[in-house]
Amino acid sequence: MPCSVRFSIFFCFALVALVLSPSILSAHATTLYAPAVMPGDLAQYKVLYDTCQSTNPLVCQSMGSTLNDTAYAALQVVAVAPPVVTLQLITIYKNGTGSHEGVTVNVDTGYSNITGLGQGPPGDYFVLAGNLQSPDNIWNSPSAPTFNATTTESVLGQSRPVNFLNFSSTMDFGVVGSLSTKSGFAFDQASGVFIEISFELTTIGYVGDTTEKFALGMIDNNIWGTASLPDFGLSANPSSVGISGSATGSSTVTLTRTPGFSATVKLTATPSSSSLTCSLSSNSLVMGGLDTSTLSCSGSSGTYTVSIAGDGGYSIHTASVSVTITANPDFQISHSGSISFQTGGSGKANIMITAQNGYDSATTLEIANVPSGLTCSLDSNSLSYGYGSVTLTCSGQPGSYTVTVKATGGGTSHTTDTPVTVSEAPASTQPASSLPMPLVYGGIGIAVVVAALVAFLFVRRKPSGAVVAPGGASTPATQA
Repeated sequence: MPCSVRFSIFFCFALVALVLSPSILSAHATTLYAPAVMPGDLAQYKVLYDTCQSTNPLVCQSMGSTLNDTAYAALQVVAVAPPVVTLQLITIYKNGTGSHEGVTVNVDTGYSNITGLGQGPPGDYFVLAGNLQSPDNIWNSPSAPTFNATTTESVLGQSRPVNFLNFSSTMDFGVVGSLSTKSGFAFDQASGVFIEISFELTTIGYVGDTTEKFALGMIDNNIWGTASLPDFGLSANPSSVGISGSATGSSTVTLTRTPGFSATVKLTATPSSSSLTCSLSSNSLVMGGLDTSTLSCSGSSGTYTVSIAGDGGYSIHTASVSVTITANPDFQISHSGSISFQTGGSGKANIMITAQNGYDSATTLEIANVPSGLTCSLDSNSLSYGYGSVTLTCSGQPGSYTVTVKATGGGTSHTTDTPVTVSEAPASTQPASSLPMPLVYGGIGIAVVVAALVAFLFVRRKPSGAVVAPGGASTPATQA
């Protein structure tokens, strides 16, 4: 009976049960077969032997049993709802991988929901009803197998009544050969939990004489022993991380193994928001390694929670980290508006520094870019307290410009661009005379009036017959 590496040892157990199980009948006695286990009950097992011998080496190779690669196996009772028992079957392999499977079994009917090779469910051979004894049927049905014997045995250092169930069968194929099987089960009488299973398959003829054997036995339990389920714990230190600005914050994730836990644990980190990005330095913690991984996160301002999950194959544990990101102290630079003026004049604008996130550093300012044709200056090149304003003054030739002012402080720099428009001054209107026209016209009028008055006086006073000597003053004539 080959057992592939892909299956747990409990799958091989189920295959044995499939070979042995008769049809499970619905008719049963009136007395209910009741489970005697409790939630939390645990039994641990190991492979006692797994061998194959054949006159044809290809036969054992094709069977490919790899049960010896199993590092740990356990049966754990998860819940009990009479007559149904819910189990978890756990297998951890030596390469660190593991598997677990939930199973329900009915100790009254013998029904199990495990299927084997598509041939339907085998009967329940994992946990039987408690306090049965030979020659009781193992399930509450007349067609169910009966115990061969009940004897007291030393099991894990304690005397326990044990129920034995043995099967054997032989199939003869004539000249082709034969096939025979032997199997044996041992169950703790009080709890009904299986203690050991052994199986032997022998073939003669056909492809070669072959014998394959394997056995699985209990090595500890917490029913009358002190077993505990090998497991792990997961923690993160620190559990609260503060990040400033665009920096990266980190926390160390540590895996703590309990004795016997050898599985590889796969880690995943899930932030509470897409605004936070996180990564793990190692996503797989292997037995024998450091069992630590570094969580690194960065993102936008805010408070987040990162959930780290560790999957050990049959159990998952989590740890959480609180991440708070605060923005760096910073500032904004802006201008009060564009500057417009005419040639011959000047324009001004305020350059303003606004503090953000507690920024209080001294800030220096400079004009980083002044286009040709323009002259600009700042009335101050520094601000002491991280906020305030300075005045930008510009003059120059007509045109459209952009003046860049740069501010530096607190390890960062920002700039602002101020538009400047210079227009032509309007041309002056010039008069035709150097004197204002109303004054000229008024002067002419006054001169005409004066000339007329002089002429009038002159005519009125000139006597008759007066002689005027050329070039000289007139002399009045002497009256007769």
